[in-house]
Amino acid sequence: VLIWSADPPTKEAPAKESVHLRPYKDTGHRMPVLPIYGPSATAQLGFAHIYVLHDPSHPTRLLRMAHLLQLLQLTAEFVPATDPFLSRMSIYRDIRQHSYASALILDDSVDMELNIRSLMRVAHENLPGDWDMFFPGHCGAFEGTQDQPSGMAALRMANMPICLHAHAVSLKGAHQIVKHVKPSQEIIEMAIMRLKERGLLRMYSLDVPVFTPRPSTEELRKQDRPAGNKRLEISALSHLSLWQNGGKRF
Repeated sequence: VLIWSADPPTKEAPAKESVHLRPYKDTGHRMPVLPIYGPSATAQLGFAHIYVLHDPSHPTRLLRMAHLLQLLQLTAEFVPATDPFLSRMSIYRDIRQHSYASALILDDSVDMELNIRSLMRVAHENLPGDWDMFFPGHCGAFEGTQDQPSGMAALRMANMPICLHAHAVSLKGAHQIVKHVKPSQEIIEMAIMRLKERGLLRMYSLDVPVFTPRPSTEELRKQDRPAGNKRLEISALSHLSLWQNGGKRF
């Protein structure tokens, strides 16, 4: 049996579960269906909903991410990402349609700190109520230079977080994005950043990201990472293999 070394949701890790797939709306893609592990304060990291964007061109990520969320006992909705702009905009519209107070949006390539529940609980305790977007993961090389709005030293007004691999949006933020971001030749990351520059979105970020894209084989070989994308203290993905290979103690 796998014994958790940090921030376990229970004393022992959950038993390994099979991943059930079902058709996702009318997309022709089959997405994992995860159990509801508990209240949103824990199973959804304090957000009303979690989305995972899956890139169908990388099929191995699908089950890996589903198993990672099972390991951490997190509940999420998987969404096929067929177009970078349209897929993200569909999520922002979905947040509005369901009136979710907030939602965390993750790419299927992300890794996260093993004690992500504790880290996000502290972040929520210090996140100001006027937030529109929150970046617990980012590639910004200049984060950590803005004012601190609360007693949490690692939480600040965002500067230029870039990257959307792990970001949260409030209902008000989703309204602003859907209203003001239109299809163009500009990538969606920059279109959203321009809303911040215009004062239409209040953004916050963590000095040190607690979500990070899993490095590619080439990045691992070169020991190279995007600017601002720090290494995790305790990678959840590194513990996933232990869990899958018989639940060794660590």
